Amino acid sequence: MAEAAWLTDAPRDELLAAPAVLVRTRLADTDALVEAVNASLEHLRPWMPWAQVAATTESIGSFLAAADASWEARTEFQYLITEAETRAILGCCGLHARRGVGALEIGYWVHVGQVGRGLASAAAGALTQAALGLPGVSRVEIHCDAANTASAGVPRRLGYRLDRIEDHSPSTPGETDAFMIWIHQRTV
Repeated sequence: MAEAAWLTDAPRDELLAAPAVLVRTRLADTDALVEAVNASLEHLRPWMPWAQVAATTESIGSFLAAADASWEARTEFQYLITEAETRAILGCCGLHARRGVGALEIGYWVHVGQVGRGLASAAAGALTQAALGLPGVSRVEIHCDAANTASAGVPRRLGYRLDRIEDHSPSTPGETDAFMIWIHQRTV
């Protein structure tokens, strides 16, 4: 966690990402998140290392407890992507301080039943703005496998620049050996 000690502030607990709302994860979300993850497991399995096994109350509870601790430590900020009116879970996203001082990385996934609604782009757009609003953040990154065309479409739609493609050892069934690194710099 020492690498993220430079972050002194956190984004707001709730962010508008029309047509959705991003809400900070809480332990009370455990059961609903288990259900959302397991309903989407086959959809997520090709790209997400954590989606290789079914979610359980214990695994999601641990994830949410760690997310809360990471939020307080200013190393990671996890959100649920929720329906604006019902707050039903549509996916999950977050900001991760794992790319060095001044940079935050965005991660996201969308419930299989909600694909094609622009939710990943809306969430990543809201997270980009929130990240660049934090003191000391000058760069936001999105990383995805070159074969994950749906995920690569998100930074492209948001005006991110493809900075480079790095060699990568696949850790999921859908991954290749090429990882795309997309960058959005703060403009002065």
